[in-house]
Amino acid sequence: MTTTRMSSSLSDAWEHCHSICAMADRSLSERAARIYRLAAVMMPAGDAPEERPVLTLQRYQPLIDYIAHRMKDPTRSMRSPIQLDEDAACLAQRYGLSLSQVRRMLPADVRQPHSWLRPFVVRAVRGEWIELHIANHTPQPLEVALLDDDYDIQQGGGQQMLAPGETGLYRWHCKETGIFPIFNKSCLSNARPRSLLGVLMIEP
Repeated sequence: MTTTRMSSSLSDAWEHCHSICAMADRSLSERAARIYRLAAVMMPAGDAPEERPVLTLQRYQPLIDYIAHRMKDPTRSMRSPIQLDEDAACLAQRYGLSLSQVRRMLPADVRQPHSWLRPFVVRAVRGEWIELHIANHTPQPLEVALLDDDYDIQQGGGQQMLAPGETGLYRWHCKETGIFPIFNKSCLSNARPRSLLGVLMIEP
């Protein structure tokens, strides 16, 4: 599995994307990638006192923030259908999201297992290139890495640390089918538990 990585500040996002398009030394098949625009955000880790970073689509980051605030506030962990309708209307209007879709995503009880606590799934087809545009909205550095089928860590060349407020672009060539963990490698070198950010699912 082949990997490349680049990073920039959030303010340089347009120039960063523009420069990618100008890379003439890449083949057309390599440049025609499936693109995911993701954000790394903090989420309470169930009953544990510490938060952990998770990946989500950038457009759904406000929903993750909403869930995280409810998980921290015992008075808001349970919401009635009327309260959820009001919350969904507020979120949809404020962030330009679909009201019906937002309403389906809001759990009545955040203390119970729900989809927001599952690792984010990046999907691809064998032979594709994928691009992950990841904005680090956590207060800690991230080292985004992929564990391939040979148990090798694929993280690309150059500077690996993604500082708070920084955005990075990761490219992987999906040569083999399977499910491959995407994790925060920086958690391996300190006292924090290992952090699974998501998984890459490569289909035939």
